[in-house]
Amino acid sequence: MRLKRIIPLVALIFMAFVPRVQADHGGRPLTSEELQRIQEVKETLGEVDGKTLQQTIRELERSPHPLINLEMHEAMAKAYTDIVKELAVEGQKKKEWLYSMICLNMAYLQFGGGTGKPGSTTELNRLIRRKLVRYLPAEVLRQPGFLHVLE
Repeated sequence: MRLKRIIPLVALIFMAFVPRVQADHGGRPLTSEELQRIQEVKETLGEVDGKTLQQTIRELERSPHPLINLEMHEAMAKAYTDIVKELAVEGQKKKEWLYSMICLNMAYLQFGGGTGKPGSTTELNRLIRRKLVRYLPAEVLRQPGFLHVLE
């Protein structure tokens, strides 16, 4: 008799929990074109991005907005490449620091920060933000999946 009461309760809890796990997983498997694009990003950032290709793929697949996140990775890789060439950045530590600054500035943009007015930040941050905005598709900047608002 007790078992008959417990089974429906367990089933109810399971049904309530499973959709949440699936929602948290979000995303979808990447297409072959998207996999190729992320592989190119990883080749560009290999010396400064500590994540493996598989880790990055898993993160994108779990994302509720994998395409937006892929475009963000591409923009960061292009900005990194440009700035390394333009500023003649040499040395592993300097390159890693530059990449961390690019990641920080991408987060700044995601939280609604602009490209910066003169005097509001360092010249490097303004350069990074200009590059990121240049390389991000215009529609991405307006997507709800890109912007995060703190309330």
